[in-house]
Amino acid sequence: MANHTVQASARPADHPRLQRLQNDEELTRVTTKYMVGTLEWAGPVYQALALFTSAVYDPYSGAGRAAMLGLVVLHIALAPLYYRGYGPFVHGGWWIPAYFLQCMLVSGLPAWLSPPHTYGVHSGWIPCSNYAAAAFLFLAFYPWLPAPLIRRRVFFESAMLAVYFIYFLVLSRLNNGGLGWLNVRVAALSFSWLLIGYLFGKTIGRMCVAAAQKQLEVQQRNFDEFFDFLHSHVKANIAAVRMELADPLRLREKLDELEETIGDYRLEILLAREQVPLALLFSERIRAFTGVLKMTETPRLGPLTVARPIGVLVGHALGDLLKNAANHGATMVGIRCDTSGGTIRLEIADDGPGFPASVLDDSARSLNRLRRAARDLGGDLTLRPGAMNKGSLLTLVAPLRVPEVAR
Repeated sequence: MANHTVQASARPADHPRLQRLQNDEELTRVTTKYMVGTLEWAGPVYQALALFTSAVYDPYSGAGRAAMLGLVVLHIALAPLYYRGYGPFVHGGWWIPAYFLQCMLVSGLPAWLSPPHTYGVHSGWIPCSNYAAAAFLFLAFYPWLPAPLIRRRVFFESAMLAVYFIYFLVLSRLNNGGLGWLNVRVAALSFSWLLIGYLFGKTIGRMCVAAAQKQLEVQQRNFDEFFDFLHSHVKANIAAVRMELADPLRLREKLDELEETIGDYRLEILLAREQVPLALLFSERIRAFTGVLKMTETPRLGPLTVARPIGVLVGHALGDLLKNAANHGATMVGIRCDTSGGTIRLEIADDGPGFPASVLDDSARSLNRLRRAARDLGGDLTLRPGAMNKGSLLTLVAPLRVPEVAR
């Protein structure tokens, strides 16, 4: 009874590890399938090259050479289909054994087209022996096999390699009427092409696993950070709101604080993208000043995106300039944004008391830091009085594309 209790209690402890392994495998499958889908078209191109080389250099009759060249054309025609996702490795399952059967048939064709006593007798290699190297490379990425074969993938892959070596020997014996040491040596040399392709595929497979694990680590870290944010900021603010239900003024302050916290976090996530959507960036920044400043004009930007460094600069500019306007007594602000000519031109006009342009030269001011950041990216920040010398007009200019020196 005690043993049964121990085993039952051990299962929940093992469950997270099993779940993690399943997630690792699923992510590896997704990563590998994407890589195979983008590279599989190169398989028939490589095979067409192997067939063409054999057709040109190996001793075939006229009809045999024409047959080999016909296979070259057929493989080139298959490349666009594989590129569109119709290759056997993308589909997986029983397509893989069927594909290897086709490779064996094509690899064996030169033995029947070669004149007697000419197959596997040269010190170079067996005609078209490297044809299946691309298939072994993709097989080694990850076993896209039927479920019964996946559980025995090492046996299946080893068996396929062994079968090919024996296959070369059998074809040599049939063509030459016997099997000598030269035939065995040439078959071994030809087999090395397949082994190299397989080992290279295994290396790429290891890279896929490492990439998948790194993605999981980043994902887990993001989850942890979001969990901490919910616990330390959102949950704490909600608890404070409940405590201030009897005091409407304090309640409003806590709700404003909670909204500001969530807005800052949304902005942080937005600026973490490689391509930042400008419309969302403007919306997030302007929302933070709703009720504080009256927006007389705002831009319509559509689906335009910019590289993250430019997005960070524009986000900081919007935040600093709107905050500066609010702190200096402005009540109305107009925002314009022009993205023509390969640059972004952001103008913010307010009705505040204004301030001298020398502020931009004061290294202790945020506007000075903003101007330095703009100049680092090939832009600038300028100031001039507003309409009728009322308020101020700040203009930020920056390139839409990040200069190479700033990357």
